Amino acid sequence: MLKKLLRVSLIPLLLMLLLITIFKSIHNSNKTYDSEFITSLAKGLDERWKVTDLKNYDEREVEDYKSYIDYELIEIEQYKNRKFKNPKLKRLANTYINIQRNERKAIESRDTVDMYEWNDYQDRRFELLLDINSIVAIPVQDKIRLDGILKDGKAVKEFNRVYGILVDTLAPKDFVAETGSDVSGNEKRYIGNFENTTGHDIVTIYIGIDYYDKDDNRYVGPLIESYDIWKNGTKKSFEFSILDSDTQIKYFKVFISKRWLRFN
Repeated sequence: MLKKLLRVSLIPLLLMLLLITIFKSIHNSNKTYDSEFITSLAKGLDERWKVTDLKNYDEREVEDYKSYIDYELIEIEQYKNRKFKNPKLKRLANTYINIQRNERKAIESRDTVDMYEWNDYQDRRFELLLDINSIVAIPVQDKIRLDGILKDGKAVKEFNRVYGILVDTLAPKDFVAETGSDVSGNEKRYIGNFENTTGHDIVTIYIGIDYYDKDDNRYVGPLIESYDIWKNGTKKSFEFSILDSDTQIKYFKVFISKRWLRFN
């Protein structure tokens, strides 16, 4: 009789525990991690900065650069598959995590760090941190360091904007083929007159021309260098020649060097 009473009395308790488990599961499945990610991001940045301050640039080795990345990934990698309330923050968080992973992978099998590549990754990090901070302030301890990074992020964003305008401006379709008495029979000269609409004076610009035949084989063409200041709102001419353009070369592409682009 006593056992029967115990069994009966346990049923409500078990039902209550089951309901608590169900509600907890539902709560966890709907939980978002926006705030937790921002807190972890700030902690990872502060830890990274503490370590980077221990050595000068000329003293750092590959393992040091790996550790800088790891201090952040330890804190933020867990949010890769977590839900966020703000979809833009989620996208930025995933992109930031992916960049850190790719950066880590790029150097883990090398004896030295390619500083050009490293700096490219830092530029992408700074721009993302700027975008994240515009949604919610990153609560780091080292506010001065963060302010410097956000300033760099703004510069990177502006550089990318200017670069994008120049790429669109100097499009292959806007170079016109010239013919004339000073152009040989197996040569075609291309010239374009372009307006600077970037909002900046362009100080230096390197333009590479690559040729392609009917099979899409690539041939390295001339490098157009300009050191004359290209004032904002003014037009500037660029020209180059292609040999055998009607027989072998079928099209060309224009490349602008990011590394050597300078503007005021």
